[in-house]
Amino acid sequence: MPLDQSKFPKAKKNLLSREEVKALIKGKGNTRPAQCITPVLYLPSEQPFRQKDMELIIEEYPDDAVFFEYTRPKNFGKPGDRYVWCDVANADPLLHKNEDEIGIDEKTALEWEVIEQISPDVPDPYFPECLVQDYFEDDGRYRGIFWTRLSFERLWHFRGMTNTLMDFYTNPDEVKALLLKLRNIIFKVIDRSVDEYHFDAIAFTDDIGMQDRPFFSEDIFLEFIKPHYKEVIDYAHSKGMDVWLHTCGNIEPFIPHMIEIGLDVLHPIQKYSMDEEKIIEQYRDQICFWAGMEVQRILPFGTPEDVCQEMRFLIDTFYLPNKGRLVLSSGNRFRHDIPTENIRAFFEELYAYGSYVEKHGVGKHESPSKGHTVLPDR
Repeated sequence: MPLDQSKFPKAKKNLLSREEVKALIKGKGNTRPAQCITPVLYLPSEQPFRQKDMELIIEEYPDDAVFFEYTRPKNFGKPGDRYVWCDVANADPLLHKNEDEIGIDEKTALEWEVIEQISPDVPDPYFPECLVQDYFEDDGRYRGIFWTRLSFERLWHFRGMTNTLMDFYTNPDEVKALLLKLRNIIFKVIDRSVDEYHFDAIAFTDDIGMQDRPFFSEDIFLEFIKPHYKEVIDYAHSKGMDVWLHTCGNIEPFIPHMIEIGLDVLHPIQKYSMDEEKIIEQYRDQICFWAGMEVQRILPFGTPEDVCQEMRFLIDTFYLPNKGRLVLSSGNRFRHDIPTENIRAFFEELYAYGSYVEKHGVGKHESPSKGHTVLPDR
């Protein structure tokens, strides 16, 4: 059913309805690309120096797809606590830190002996009164829960990055047991998200790429990560939910596997790490791309026109007329170094050019990075 636009009195755009976003994701859409940015990638309160400006921009250009960030469990608690990642008494390594140790891994990583003492059913997603933050009632838009750290990120949350990369070789059984525990927690998150909140989707983060390559080999991905992804995706689909995934860096070897196991939406196809045109040529119409505007060079150091040009390039590259398959956002969080005028240009051009291609088809705009590198000059 059409979305009631009167619910958004300050909006300078016509928002897409839940049904329109669902169709766009599945490659059956005939609308402009969708917008999905907050609160996954921007929280106005994080930047008080421009909070009023940003709140106005968000009112003028609301998201077509809305995600609610989950209420985060505490990292450490005591025996009997229900909503913590570790309920083992005095387990926090920072309580016993050695000043001679260096690096975040050495300060916070848990030993396997401690992990094995954690109660099997914590954190319990049914324990917090509200599973998500800043909740508001259904207004006709596509809605979901944003739950961070799907697999790899959650592993190194427990063990530290260095240990985790070694654990794949030295402690494979322990890694798989921990992933099984995490899977069961996520299943409960999905159950509550559907039964209580009637969400359409669940979005995860799981950064498995560096700037120029993945963190680990394809063999490691196939043995540990892919099976976990598949179980979560299959379970979400069985409950009628789409699955969105944010993963930074170069993840090119893993994309066909993500398509094979049914991932619905992938973010961001990071510029300068992967070639957007190459990716779309290989995987056109096989997955919905949640394409991200580059946040390391173009948004912070380009001009507003650079931002508009890059937005036109992204839409021309990823948008499939009469199918959609494109949601747009920033590639990562809006940071303090991005000028407010560039953020406004981002929102305005996303809607303006997105509406144009819906009626007239895509063009052939080039990225401002073509032929030169956008770098800071101030």
